[in-house]
Amino acid sequence: MYIFLLIAIALYGCINYYIGNWFWIRLAGMIPTIHSRTYWLIFSVIVIGSLVGVIFNHYLPDFLREGVYVVASYWLAAMAYFTIFMVIIDIINLADRWFRFIPMSVKTNSNILFLTGLLVFVTVTSLLIYGTINAKDLKVTPYNINVAKHAGSLDKLHIALILDVHLSDLNDESMKSLVDTINEIEPDIVLIAGDIIDASRDIEPYNANYVESNFNRIKAKYGVYASLGNHDYDYNGDSSYKIDSFKKAGVNILRDGTVKIDESFYIIGREDKSYERISGEKRMDLTVLMDGMDKKLPMIVLDHQPINLDEPKSEGVDLQVSGHTHKGQLFPFSFITERIFQIDYGYLNLGDFNIVVSSGARTWGPPVRIGTHSEVVDITINFQ
Repeated sequence: MYIFLLIAIALYGCINYYIGNWFWIRLAGMIPTIHSRTYWLIFSVIVIGSLVGVIFNHYLPDFLREGVYVVASYWLAAMAYFTIFMVIIDIINLADRWFRFIPMSVKTNSNILFLTGLLVFVTVTSLLIYGTINAKDLKVTPYNINVAKHAGSLDKLHIALILDVHLSDLNDESMKSLVDTINEIEPDIVLIAGDIIDASRDIEPYNANYVESNFNRIKAKYGVYASLGNHDYDYNGDSSYKIDSFKKAGVNILRDGTVKIDESFYIIGREDKSYERISGEKRMDLTVLMDGMDKKLPMIVLDHQPINLDEPKSEGVDLQVSGHTHKGQLFPFSFITERIFQIDYGYLNLGDFNIVVSSGARTWGPPVRIGTHSEVVDITINFQ
């Protein structure tokens, strides 16, 4: 663990040195009033502050935690885009050494060099501003799914799905907007497929009353059911105090548990796959979890990560809802999630098995979305 942390910090330092040196050569170093020592001192404070804000935030005084974390989160996003643009420009310059397609007048023009640095800085800043606005624009994404089963007296079931809420300080107006959006679509049942809360009782303030007051406002005929995600477990695996708060707010947490609703359909909530690493205990196999269930009725699984899809498919699950991927959250990282998961976003049908993967209701890390959106998923299941 310590070796991995040291490697990560070393890599972080190298990337930031690359960014700092790139900007010094092309931008800051060309401004006569900026001294190199002043520049590197300010840059070092930003880099070290971002590292502290992300990894060691819980050691900071209360009044500094939120501000430092926000700055650190934005720097992570900026660092990613700075690196992408800088590497592209440097690759073009490297290719020019072989093919010599850039005019000499351009290469020797110091103004062009300065304008290149300025363009990268302005472009990334504009992307972060856009991404911040876009992340707060909560959309409703509808899906219509057919399930070839009877569900008691139900012809259809209207589901509101949220996940990846990632509440931390919990004093956030977006929580109110999220609940209002859920109520506006008037669902029969609300499902929450993990990563509800990031806060740890020992690290970040956990305002249970704020959670209860908002979740208590959710209106749904059959109630609210949730499974846990990787961020919902504390470092020691304890989540009991969070679950107690959810219970008071009317949220039913299913930890490798099942519930039969209105004699019409089943909800199955799985422990997240990360539970095995955190607790050292294996989560229950679907075969065991579904033993004794009437498989003639529709079965809906909440599993935070969209992995091992052959398992629910082979067990006759009709619908699985998942998230975790955020669809990459920041373009072009969606290309990575597309390679990792069989489905990283949207709807997939595999015979009688259906899965919906959401990009999440909020963000993790940088409060920025580029190429993706925050959403409440509106699913209508038609029983046939």
